[in-house]
Amino acid sequence: MPLDEPQPLRQSLRGLSWARLITAAMVVVAGAMLRYAGSFPFQFLPFTLAVSAAALVSCLLLVGSVHGADLRRFAWMQVCLDVALVTGIIAASGGSDSVFSFLYVLTVLEGSYLLGRSGGLVAASLAGLLYVDVVLGRHLLTLLGLAEPLQPTALEVLTVLLNAAVLFTIALLAGSLAERYYLAQRSLENQRKDFSDLQAFRDLIFQSVGSGLIAVNPEGRITAFNRAAESITGVTEREALGQPWEALFGREVDLEEARQAVAGPDSQSRRYEIHLQRHDGYEVPLGVSFWSLRSGEGEAVGLIGVCQDLSSIKRMEQRVRQADRLATIGRLSANIAHEIRNPLASLSGAIEVLVRELPVDPTRERLVEIVLRESERLNRIIRDFLEYARPAPMASHSVDLSELLEEVMLLIEHRSLPAELKLIREYDDKLMARVDPQQVRQAIWNLCINAVQAMPEGGELHVGGRVVPGGGPPRLQLWISDTGVGIAEHDLPHIFEPFFSTKEEGSGIGLALVYRVVQDHGGQIEVRSQPGAGSSFTLILPSADAAV
Repeated sequence: MPLDEPQPLRQSLRGLSWARLITAAMVVVAGAMLRYAGSFPFQFLPFTLAVSAAALVSCLLLVGSVHGADLRRFAWMQVCLDVALVTGIIAASGGSDSVFSFLYVLTVLEGSYLLGRSGGLVAASLAGLLYVDVVLGRHLLTLLGLAEPLQPTALEVLTVLLNAAVLFTIALLAGSLAERYYLAQRSLENQRKDFSDLQAFRDLIFQSVGSGLIAVNPEGRITAFNRAAESITGVTEREALGQPWEALFGREVDLEEARQAVAGPDSQSRRYEIHLQRHDGYEVPLGVSFWSLRSGEGEAVGLIGVCQDLSSIKRMEQRVRQADRLATIGRLSANIAHEIRNPLASLSGAIEVLVRELPVDPTRERLVEIVLRESERLNRIIRDFLEYARPAPMASHSVDLSELLEEVMLLIEHRSLPAELKLIREYDDKLMARVDPQQVRQAIWNLCINAVQAMPEGGELHVGGRVVPGGGPPRLQLWISDTGVGIAEHDLPHIFEPFFSTKEEGSGIGLALVYRVVQDHGGQIEVRSQPGAGSSFTLILPSADAAV
């Protein structure tokens, strides 16, 4: 199985060319030393010419250009030419008496290396035939009268036969070894490709996992860092590699404790919840668990940490707690409001009857007017709250929310507004949704009124809507944002609670009603606010195709 690929074969031919040049130089030096010592009784010029021809042929591939399709043919030609040139060297240095007969062995090894067993056998056959011709050819010239008579000896015949046998034996052995070498090379190359593919597949999986994966060596330094970990921590892989674990994640996790917890083959560490302080100033809650990272022999070589961003889970937990709290407050407050409303109506009626029977008194009439007005205000608050706590059944049907938003904007425009207040429309032409239009209109109205009241000196009120792109069920996004006073950070968790208000005359029912309407429609509401920079309320509602 000779070399088939053009590039390896070209490299082998070039390497043998350099080896041939070095060998030719050594042969010339050896011949010169033998002549100087008087042990080279033959003509030195033919010997030098034969060696120089071998050196010249060696330069062909080094200085020339051979195309890939001609490389094997060139290799065959090179082997045959080397055998011929070696024969010339041996003939010029004494034939059977030449000390350079070992060069035949090099040509046989060359043929086996380049062309496998067949190349070695061809080189051995050609070398044996030419060697026989060199040794016995002189006797043929004697018979033809072209040379002095020579008497062949048994030693010469035995030398020729033994050398030919040795060459064939070397050809068989070298050919077998060459074929095994090439089989091993090809198997190794296939395994290298398989390993490369497996490594690429592993890297693809490692980088595609949604959780952050961080490998840590026994010294506590990070050795692997996937894309999800980059997104969670805000640190690039290049910056993270080689850093100690504490430099990125702090000291909330004891790596030695985690390493001992996963020391067993099937053990897993407990889940840690830590707070990561990112370089951009954001604090991210993380859930971290560890697995033992082991070598192929099963030896522990570090830890692999699995990190998850818990921000969305924490927000969901907060929403659930808020919903539970609102539900409990709603049930309790509805019962209390109902119990207050009846006695309040009785008190108002009794006061009106008493006033009719008493003499006219301006001071008393003023006090009665205050009592009746505040009673009516209290009754209105209780009525609004009961409407929130015990809403009427929803009457949902397909509605174009862009028209509904336009109606609300027109009503806002006809109110008494600050001179510097700008109303900006940012909704599409068609926003079809299956909702209760009365409830949704009330929710949007409440948000717009709150936004206007948050900008007493003027500003910008943005009202918009769009279809949310994505592969899931169709959804609609509505937003009402302002550039007003904003909401304090400590007030944000409570703004949807009934009776919670930061306004002097606010009842705290408006945003609670908005929250209930959105929840009843199977949607979500998100709030972003910064004191002094304004607030933004975003409503996510199912579209007409996805709503139930």
